[in-house]
Amino acid sequence: KPLWLAYLPNRPRKQLAWADKRGGTMADRDGAGGRNVKKARKDLFSKELGYKDESNPFGDTGLTEKFTWKKRNEYLQAAGLYRQSSKEQDVEKMQAKIREIHQVKKRRDEREVERQLLEQQRLEHDKEMHDEEFGEWLTKEESFHLQNAKARTLIRIEQGRERPLDLVMKSIFIAEGESFEEMTILDKPPHQLFVNLTVEEIEDYMEELTTFIRIDKDHKDFWKSMRYVCNDAYETKKREKAGRSKAGAAISGLGDSVADGVVSEIHELLCSKTKRELGDMLVEIKDNLKNSSAGMDTQFFESVASKIPLYVARAEIEFWHSKAKTKSDAWMAGQEEAAEEAEAARLKQQRAEEWDDLPAGRSGDEGDGFSPELEPLDALEEEAAQGTFSPVLEPLKNFDPDDLLDPDEDMRVLRQMRNTIIEAFGGGAGGGASSSGASVDRRRDDELFAAERAKGMGSDEVAFNTTGKGAVNSDDYHGEIMLDKKKYEWEDKYKPRKPRFFNRVKTGFEWNKYNQTHYDHDTPPPKIVQGYKFNIFYPDLIDKTKAPTYHVEKSDTADTVVLRFSAGPPYEDVAFKIINREWNVSHKFGFRVVFDRGVLQLYFNVKRWRYRR
Repeated sequence: KPLWLAYLPNRPRKQLAWADKRGGTMADRDGAGGRNVKKARKDLFSKELGYKDESNPFGDTGLTEKFTWKKRNEYLQAAGLYRQSSKEQDVEKMQAKIREIHQVKKRRDEREVERQLLEQQRLEHDKEMHDEEFGEWLTKEESFHLQNAKARTLIRIEQGRERPLDLVMKSIFIAEGESFEEMTILDKPPHQLFVNLTVEEIEDYMEELTTFIRIDKDHKDFWKSMRYVCNDAYETKKREKAGRSKAGAAISGLGDSVADGVVSEIHELLCSKTKRELGDMLVEIKDNLKNSSAGMDTQFFESVASKIPLYVARAEIEFWHSKAKTKSDAWMAGQEEAAEEAEAARLKQQRAEEWDDLPAGRSGDEGDGFSPELEPLDALEEEAAQGTFSPVLEPLKNFDPDDLLDPDEDMRVLRQMRNTIIEAFGGGAGGGASSSGASVDRRRDDELFAAERAKGMGSDEVAFNTTGKGAVNSDDYHGEIMLDKKKYEWEDKYKPRKPRFFNRVKTGFEWNKYNQTHYDHDTPPPKIVQGYKFNIFYPDLIDKTKAPTYHVEKSDTADTVVLRFSAGPPYEDVAFKIINREWNVSHKFGFRVVFDRGVLQLYFNVKRWRYRR
């Protein structure tokens, strides 16, 4: 007996029989009419959803079978609340469920589309923000590289090792209104720099000009014009080297269609035109070539038209150069005017001091009162007869011995005063010129200097012969330093002189880990000093058995040291401020110290910095 029958005591057992008026049970009715419903379920699942018992994404072999909650139905039957649904109701319920499933799928697809749309909008917004930040970063990077190029240019100019392109960049900044301590620029337009260069030097300039085009967006047309002129000079040098063009011609590459006598006239004509006039001329020539007649010399006009872009580039360069030249000339005129005013003020002050020393005239005298009073001639004759004009010889015992002068000491003081006056008014030439007078024969020094200078500069080498710029006690000071006057024991016999010299400094890029991370070959790091080559000339050394010496002294800054060269008579010491880096004294790395034929050679490279994290 089921447990739930205990809760229905008032119901007769006959009423609980599971049979209807037709004499069959509920299970029998389900079996009789359920087969059509089951077929309808399978058709709906297959048609609307595409699912079958054999193939569905859930792996359920009884997917189309109806789920019956048997326990619930039993409780409802026991309570008399169970109502059997008909076939049409079952089919309608299945169709309602299918429609609900379609609506759910539709809403899910709509949400997926909305999600994808929102994701796409978010990605586009992020991309716009990223592009904006990236654009600002590119602008800052270009500005950073431009400022670095400007700083490198100014450093090279201050240290006296500037290159022509440094002065070209300086002229661009001057044309834009920037001010420098020295506003001097090139005398000639920059497009004339490439005339006397070799093919290798022109190739180096082309690489630098390409870098300027990339980093200097504000003057991109100017640098493109410079590169165009540089490329034309490169092609011209190659034609001259191959013998296909005449060296020194005004225009190269016109071909055989243009006579040599007409080339100079074409050059003068194109040089006299402005940039706009050249553009109009090019358009006119192209129109004439399109509508050319049978007797027209097309080769001549095509050759001329091919050279007009070159003169357009020259006109662009000359425009910026003339703009900078105007400001440079104004600065020079201001400097000359200031110098004239200072000189006029000095002369005025000097004249005022001279007039202040003059005695005032006596009151009542006529004229200016500065003329002496004329004495009678007989008074002068009386004084001459008495021996007034002749000094009286006094004995030495009447004088204090400390007041007497030694003749040799007096001569030494006189010689020192003469040397001081010669140095003050004669001046000394730079680059190791002598501090002595013009009577010293320095022809042997000039020969050694010319021979060393004729050797030229090696790769990445620049001259190191000028006095340093700026304050001596600053880190940027790099070059010869002026030593204090020194007394030598042999000064009475020989006139001291400063030795001449011709030095070189080697610079280059340091591709350590840090620079490899932050720079590349298109935007290289600043060049650093990698070594020195000192050539000090002592052709007139008295004691040639004693070689000159050098020693390193402590400088007033931590980043520099003083390299002093000393020799015997008649040469003074000479010193240079160099970088404070450890020397590589191995001969395998170029170390050389030799004194031969009156020349002291000291060559050395500095050790590389090792970058560690």
